[in-house]
Amino acid sequence: MKSLNIVAIGLGKQSTEDHLPAIRESSMFNLLAVTDSDNAKVKIVSKEYSVPGYSNIDDLIETWGERTDVAIIAVPHTQYLSIIKKLAKYNIDIIKEKPFAVSIKEANELKKIVNDSKISIYVTLQRRFNPIFVTYKQLMKRIGRIYSIEGRYTLNIGHLDEGWRASKKSAGGGALMDMGYHFVDLIVWYFGLPDSLTCRMSSGNRENQKYDVEDTALLSFTYNDKGDDKGRVLGNIIISRVYPQKEESLTVYGSKGSVRVQPGRVCRLDLDGNEIEVLERKGHWPSAAIDQLEDFAQRIQRNHSAHIAEKIEHFEHIAFVETAYDSNKYHDSRDPNVYLKKMVTKND
Repeated sequence: MKSLNIVAIGLGKQSTEDHLPAIRESSMFNLLAVTDSDNAKVKIVSKEYSVPGYSNIDDLIETWGERTDVAIIAVPHTQYLSIIKKLAKYNIDIIKEKPFAVSIKEANELKKIVNDSKISIYVTLQRRFNPIFVTYKQLMKRIGRIYSIEGRYTLNIGHLDEGWRASKKSAGGGALMDMGYHFVDLIVWYFGLPDSLTCRMSSGNRENQKYDVEDTALLSFTYNDKGDDKGRVLGNIIISRVYPQKEESLTVYGSKGSVRVQPGRVCRLDLDGNEIEVLERKGHWPSAAIDQLEDFAQRIQRNHSAHIAEKIEHFEHIAFVETAYDSNKYHDSRDPNVYLKKMVTKND
């Protein structure tokens, strides 16, 4: 398999700590150039990786567009669409940071770009390539009938009024759209879309700070909601940027026990809460970043004539997220599957 020529657009923490080191480590990519609006950052990164650097994305595309196979993009959420439109003109495949889109409307625009240009768009979600989270999915088979899902993802971010994440105009949303997207991915990956979703959000919980996005979201959802209690699965997740302590855990309860996953640790417990088996992994997860990019590389090389479902993903994630925002806005419960139908048709 030949190496893919790749450019990096956006040189924030995610790119410099995960994506670029993974590209350097992998034999499947050849880094051509980098770009960011911060010229000082461009100079540092371009020197470190011995590639040309640009502070204007149009200059990078004009110079390297014809020779580029793939672009990896990590920018403020509402900037992706315009960048992808420019890259699609050169038939450049896309690897982007989450979220896939900030709305159903944007998701449908991306779908049209994929259809018209024949490119692929993939979203980086490294938990799917981490042995801890993969093992969690395997252990769930051992706990009988699942009846409850409980998750917590909390951070203590001192200044929510700083940077592009403080504004809905640039971020598209707050805690749910950004950090919470990882938990949305886990829920969809492990369990699929729920039948019913209720969400309530709060904001302004940092005194004397101005930001117009939610800092806390509470999600309640159900599966097998057929009008009676039998077989119903109840879910509850709290996501917050203003909790005192950082915490990340997801626990699923079944008729024969439970499984809990945390960063670096997954365990299966019996009905009395005793640990039956445990898998732990220490340190950073560089192999997950590399494995993810190489999986994308393999799919890109074989997907030029593939069905659209193999070239574009995460419609379910956006259906889940938009359902949550509408549930909060209208103070009701909603079915994410109804939202999914707005993006997926029988002809796809």
